[in-house]
Amino acid sequence: MQRSAAERVYIIGHKNPDCDSIVSAVAYAEIKNALAGWDSPHASTHTTEEPETPASCGETFPSKYVPARSGPVNHETATVLETFGFESPQFLPNIHPQVSDVQFDSPMLVRTGSPLRKVWKQMLETRAATACIVDEDGKLQGLATLGDIARAELNASAKRSHYSFPIKNLVSALDAQLVAEGQPEFDGRVFVGDIGIDWARRAITPHDMLIVSDRPDLQRIAVEEGVAVLVVTDAHRAPVSRDTLELARSRGTSVLSTAADTLACLGLLWQAVPVDQVMTSADVATFTLDDLVSEVREEMRLRPFKLYPVMDEHGRPTGMIGRNHLADPPRKRVILVDHNEKTQSVEGIDTAVVLEVIDHHRIGSIETDHPILFVNRPWGSTSTIISALARQNKVTLSPALAGLLASAIISDTLAFKSPTSTPQDRLEAERLASGADVDLKSLADLVLTAKTHIEDADPAEILRSDFKEFTVGKFKVGIGQATTSGGFSSDLKRQLLDATRSLMEDAGYAMVALMLTDVAADGSEILWTARDASLAERAFGHAGVEAGAESFWLPGVVSRKQQFAPEIMRALRELERS
Repeated sequence: MQRSAAERVYIIGHKNPDCDSIVSAVAYAEIKNALAGWDSPHASTHTTEEPETPASCGETFPSKYVPARSGPVNHETATVLETFGFESPQFLPNIHPQVSDVQFDSPMLVRTGSPLRKVWKQMLETRAATACIVDEDGKLQGLATLGDIARAELNASAKRSHYSFPIKNLVSALDAQLVAEGQPEFDGRVFVGDIGIDWARRAITPHDMLIVSDRPDLQRIAVEEGVAVLVVTDAHRAPVSRDTLELARSRGTSVLSTAADTLACLGLLWQAVPVDQVMTSADVATFTLDDLVSEVREEMRLRPFKLYPVMDEHGRPTGMIGRNHLADPPRKRVILVDHNEKTQSVEGIDTAVVLEVIDHHRIGSIETDHPILFVNRPWGSTSTIISALARQNKVTLSPALAGLLASAIISDTLAFKSPTSTPQDRLEAERLASGADVDLKSLADLVLTAKTHIEDADPAEILRSDFKEFTVGKFKVGIGQATTSGGFSSDLKRQLLDATRSLMEDAGYAMVALMLTDVAADGSEILWTARDASLAERAFGHAGVEAGAESFWLPGVVSRKQQFAPEIMRALRELERS
């Protein structure tokens, strides 16, 4: 398979993506495609200067940038995307190498019923060792190998006397002319012309074939007995008589005339056999473009074949893959936005090549094989950084993309009320709102209304909708955040607390907390589950929280990144030292 010169680069945010994570991926993909010279409906550049976000190391051809997500789109993000006319990014559950990343071989496709002669010649011409046998719709019916064809020839050498094939296949195999047409299929015994006339009268049946040279008497007797096929060899010496041909047509006998001698014809019969008769159709292993290379490699280890079909989304062979193709599979290339910690990244990030990181969080645990572009700003939103990069690179954003970015900044800064919000966030949001021709306050009302929407939501979904995992020493913890304006019902909070307990046990966390952030009250109620009862007091004892607390109010705490998570990490380090 020839891979495109423009290789894909996935731009992806963290697991359980929030609005900023999704929008950053969408917007940065538009900007990068514009800078790479691709047509982008929402970003354009007219400068010839070198961009400040250069092509990644080792690129020969411009990459095609694809926005992606590693989790579901929440209600707020869906509302914002729909408002400005954007589709949800491609779902990418993992970043492990897949069959679609591998440069496998093109398939040799052969229709069912094709003679072995044709298949064999095609294999020699294309140097293919395995053929995919497909029906008229292109659906796979089986596989045939050079070994299968060799065995068919060996069977013929062992004086095989019974054959079954279409007459047209026989015409092709013998380079013959069909001078009298009978039934289209042959299924019977084969006799040669060294038999006597009396014996022929007794032995030949309407299902048989006679291969004979210049013996007009035997040719006529065979036709009179109703033989199914008469093959006349050495036809250049003694053509079939007109009387015999007329009789053959009246009796439904197929008559073939060939210049080859009788012995040669006998040795060529196997080439008329349909490939269906020698192909393997049972328990044929196939793979899809989405299959993981690691799983394909393991499946191949358990099977004897050298090549296996790769199927497209319609169930048709699109390639052939073997162990040699999987020796060093290409690694997916990614740009990470709105995070830089391995525990928060899409599954399989260790197998990918990270080209860039654009983020506004603490520096985490992502490691790279080579220097990369790493943009980290202490601003309230990654979308703020994306907007600034667009201006620095003289990229003009469409009104729709400007509105989308402004929405994400509002979301991540809680309309500039979060302690993580900076003057830069407001400045970029105002510029973007102007470019989108929208009122910033009205847009904030739309975003925050959607952000606090939890109607009919499942408690587990609320917990995981904006959930981040952190690792501190030997401890792995998870922190979710849900935003409201006016609080949550007691019944829902009870269900949410149950959900934190279940998640802690199922995932092996040391602690799971859910911040129920109330924008109107400027604070967060914390639902807390921890294996060590002292952790809550260690982290928030200064706010009056006691050991063993499962629910407590933290006034003025609305930022997970700046106000909540750092206290937990400090407490975990203390706990580890104690």
